[in-house]
Amino acid sequence: MLSDRERSQFALIEQGLMSGDPLFVARCSALGRKVRRLRPATATRTARSAGRRSVHAAGLVPTILLGGGLLLLVLGGAAAAVPIVVAGILMAMAALGLALTAPQRARPDTP
Repeated sequence: MLSDRERSQFALIEQGLMSGDPLFVARCSALGRKVRRLRPATATRTARSAGRRSVHAAGLVPTILLGGGLLLLVLGGAAAAVPIVVAGILMAMAALGLALTAPQRARPDTP
């Protein structure tokens, strides 16, 4: 939530943008209308998130691979060791690829 001060600043920015670049405002408005048509506001939260995929829903292996890959990225960056960073990037990419292709399981917190 924005404070009253932030809302007034946001309104000033909007007014300046509308007067300064009306073509950009028209394009953004058209894009907003397209997005609202694709995803109606009446959709429930569970219906919106039903099509989303996550590493957690793919299982334990992609989650561990992603965590290990990110750990290698941080350690390799701190040690300035390029091969460790590359290994971390490859491990993270493998984890995300595995999560994308693995069958999704229902998470315990979703009905």
